[in-house]
Amino acid sequence: MEVHVTEVPWSSHSEKLQDIRRRVFIVEQNVPKEIEWDGEDEGSRHFLAVNELGLAVGCARLLASGQIGRMAVLAEFRGTGIGFKLLNLAVETAKLSGFEKVFLHAQTHARAFYSRAGFLVEGYEFEEAGIPHINMEMILPLPFDGTIGPVEFEVREALPIDDTPPYELHHFDGEQACIESLKTTVDLPRRSLRIYSPTLDHLLFDNTDVVNAISAFVRNSRHTEVRVLISDPHPMVTRAHRLVELARRMDDKISIRCLPKEVSPADENMLVWDASGFWIAPDYREYIAYANYYDPVTARRHTDRFDHQWQRSVECAELRVLRL
Repeated sequence: MEVHVTEVPWSSHSEKLQDIRRRVFIVEQNVPKEIEWDGEDEGSRHFLAVNELGLAVGCARLLASGQIGRMAVLAEFRGTGIGFKLLNLAVETAKLSGFEKVFLHAQTHARAFYSRAGFLVEGYEFEEAGIPHINMEMILPLPFDGTIGPVEFEVREALPIDDTPPYELHHFDGEQACIESLKTTVDLPRRSLRIYSPTLDHLLFDNTDVVNAISAFVRNSRHTEVRVLISDPHPMVTRAHRLVELARRMDDKISIRCLPKEVSPADENMLVWDASGFWIAPDYREYIAYANYYDPVTARRHTDRFDHQWQRSVECAELRVLRL
């Protein structure tokens, strides 16, 4: 299903925007009308998702304060990536407008969705319209305005494969499709590869071709590195794992660390490399993934999110004493 996401003026698209929000928030979630229609719409920037039939299926808005909100996708179209597209456009619009950060009040059940997009929790859970929420925010890079002097840029060797245009999102459904896409992905890094997987999924990361590609990558240069972040080492303790064995042989190049028990783990499998591309399976229990082989903006957000968790991680004692 092709979906086009664009910014629209409230003056000419209010009827479509209101209809989506009425159906999702007022009818489906029982949000009171006086809360939904808060008087902020005329001064906000609005984003609309329209499918190939011309049907408006999702929306979002950006307030002058930097708050992203009213993120809504019609029930029958959820789970297809529309929410991610709306959120990404809102973030990009804020960045190009000079915002230093954006924030949102996420319904707690959607916390993982916003975490995958690069938002971090700030503060405690609260209720809004009778629904549990959590405040989340993202620090934005300042846009280039052309007024500064000459800058030396680092030349990136990682480029889109097969002449794929930048910012093209690829979807993979099923075990074999995910494995094949992962084999392609681990051939792309030139300097750094970050892997997050709660249990370091055996099907994906114990695969001979995947591990061999990671081995070839770290041997390619003295500057290469792989960081692996997990939350549960038990599956690797009870069953041999090729990537864990490789990390033990090359511990100067490959590091595996664990999130402490007090940190809530994300439910995803994720790879991000060179701050230029990413591969994500949003639910590690399902083999449904998407990737963009060249999207520096989104890849940088995922890298920052990974690094934030890496700083909180600890050495995996169970893996240190494991005999493979």
